[in-house]
Amino acid sequence: MRVKRNIQILFGIFLFTFPLSMRHLVYEQNSYRFGNFNPWVTGFVYWPEIILFVAFGLWVYEKIKNKESIHFTHRLAWILFGLFVANAFVVTFLFGDAFLGAFFLLRVFEGLIVFWLLTDKVLLPQRAVTILLLGALLQIVWGYAQWKLNHSLGLYWFGESHLGPEVLGVAKIDLADGLKQIRAYGSFLHPNILAGYLLVIFFIGINYLRKRQILLWLPLFIWGIYLTHSRSAMLAGGIGLVLYFLFQRSKTLSFRKSVALAIGLTLIVANVWFFLNYSIVRTLDPSWTERLSQIGISQNVFMHHPQGVGVSNFTLEMEKYPNGGILMPWDFQPVHDTYYLILNELGLQGFLILSAFLVTVFWRLWKQSNIIPLLVLLMLAPFDHYLWDSFSGMMLVALVAGFFVLENQAKT
Repeated sequence: MRVKRNIQILFGIFLFTFPLSMRHLVYEQNSYRFGNFNPWVTGFVYWPEIILFVAFGLWVYEKIKNKESIHFTHRLAWILFGLFVANAFVVTFLFGDAFLGAFFLLRVFEGLIVFWLLTDKVLLPQRAVTILLLGALLQIVWGYAQWKLNHSLGLYWFGESHLGPEVLGVAKIDLADGLKQIRAYGSFLHPNILAGYLLVIFFIGINYLRKRQILLWLPLFIWGIYLTHSRSAMLAGGIGLVLYFLFQRSKTLSFRKSVALAIGLTLIVANVWFFLNYSIVRTLDPSWTERLSQIGISQNVFMHHPQGVGVSNFTLEMEKYPNGGILMPWDFQPVHDTYYLILNELGLQGFLILSAFLVTVFWRLWKQSNIIPLLVLLMLAPFDHYLWDSFSGMMLVALVAGFFVLENQAKT
């Protein structure tokens, strides 16, 4: 019982602390290749990872002691997932950086650990949700303090970024009086990641809250997301709320699947259209102009490397395929669309395997559980890349997958 209790404590600490960007640099061979520091080709060890691995070690010890095994139900989904990971390994080994590929595989394995501990009910779902909500509350308060003071709080040891209205590289908005207002970061490396985290935690937790609790938490999360000024999160959050109320009125699985299918088809059509027709889009928004230019580079990379360039290798290859003009040091960023980034790094075959995996999840595993967190992830993916290439983003994916399977198991 003592070992089991320790596993619960350690896993609970991980769920609360994984948003903290406390990390140690261990690999930086190409980090300054283009001038500015490039975190996407850099290897970090995050302190919460250590807590997770200790919990996992104790969990495996308990399994061995009690002669229990890890059950791999839904065999087709696991086969497709294994093919996806194997393709990532092969493509990266042949065309990319093996060390960066190793860090990616480590993150995937950590995601599996989170998935296994959740679905094994190391913590009761209600308790896990409570811990996640308290962690989100900390981030909201933290972000508000940054926004109010218009600078960081000095909690750099806990992973806080150096923030200020005049600090280069800090996400900020222009005010009417000519001043600049920083966007809320919390302990994350970018406001968009904080916004995505808040969205995912809220929609995971909403089915575990009473109506009065929802009325308490909803304004807090809306306020927290507003402070990040993440337009993609606001859009995905608004659609998520509409879906929640729709699904509350009609709880039949056929209706939910029809809505999910409509969202999926819309995402496919929109992403394919932008990939092929980005050059005819006109906008005065600098951020969208930058993203459209990145899509052009993404298209060029795909045309030359349809088999993929390897995990975390996009920014190292994009110099060869500029979209009209010389790239400046700050231009070396992953394309801000998770689907395009996966297509570039893992090739067409990797993207098709992922698509088959998602279709399997939707139509063979989905019984009646809360699908909105997964749909929210799919809607956030076209606007950024952190779900693919950041520690916290991959942990969010693991949380959504864990709760999805856990809740479907409860229905069977």
